[in-house]
Amino acid sequence: MSSSFVNRRREEIVRLLEKNTSMNVSDLTKRFGVSSLTIRRDLDHLVEEGIIERSYGMATLAAPHSLDTDYEREHVKKAIAARAAQLVEGGEMIYINTGTTALGILEYVTAEGVTVITNNGRALSSTQPPSSTIILTGGEIRVPKWSMTGDFALANIAQVHADKCFMSCSGLSAERGLTTNIAQEMRINMLMLDNSRVHIALADSSKIGADASFSYGEMARIDILVTDSFATDDQIDALMAAGVKKIIRVSV
Repeated sequence: MSSSFVNRRREEIVRLLEKNTSMNVSDLTKRFGVSSLTIRRDLDHLVEEGIIERSYGMATLAAPHSLDTDYEREHVKKAIAARAAQLVEGGEMIYINTGTTALGILEYVTAEGVTVITNNGRALSSTQPPSSTIILTGGEIRVPKWSMTGDFALANIAQVHADKCFMSCSGLSAERGLTTNIAQEMRINMLMLDNSRVHIALADSSKIGADASFSYGEMARIDILVTDSFATDDQIDALMAAGVKKIIRVSV
C-alpha cells in the first residue's frame, strides 16, 4: 500500500476526531474497511506525532489544534528528508535512527548500492531504495515508535563503521546539543555517532532551541544540519557558533 494512501487515511482519522471528539478502534475499522491492526498502527503514529491521545481503547485529539499546522509540519519533514537523501552517495553504508524524518529518507534515496542500518522497525514497511539493502539492528522493540534498543542492538551496531549517520531528534540546541525523550535510545544514538564518519542531523525549525531529557551529541559533532527555511538567522548563528559545520535550510 502506498504511503500517500496511508497518509490520507490518517488525515481523515484526525478530521473524524475533530467532528466526533473520540472514537474507538472498532468504529475506525468499520469506517475505513481495514483491519484493527492497521488502525492501531495509524493511531500509534498519530500518538507519536503528538496529534492524538489514547486511553481505555478510545482515541481523542491531544489538544485543540489546527489541522493545517500539523500537516504543514509533516510537509516540512518530508522536504527535509528529501534534501537529506541527496547527501547519500552510491555504495555508502549509512545509519538511520528512529526518528520519522530520518526514516523518511528511504523514500527519496536514488543512489545505488546503499546499505542502511537502522534500529527503526518501521523500515520494514517503508519504501526501500532501489538496489539497496536494509539491515535491522535487532533488539528490544519499543512501541509506539517500534524502535529497537538494548544490549543486542548495541552489540550489533558496535560491529559496523558507517560512512554517514542520519539522526532525527526531539530537540536541538546550542547548549545541550542533540536530545531525545527516550532514555533507551540515547545510547543507540551515541554509538551511531561514534561509529560513523559524517554526522548529519535532521530537525525542523520547531525542534531548534528545544531541549528533551537526554543529551546524546554536542553540536560540534554535527557536520551537516538539514532544517527548514523557518529557522531564523539568530538560531542558525547560535548553532554555527556552537560548532555545527554546515547548515542547509530547505525552502518550504
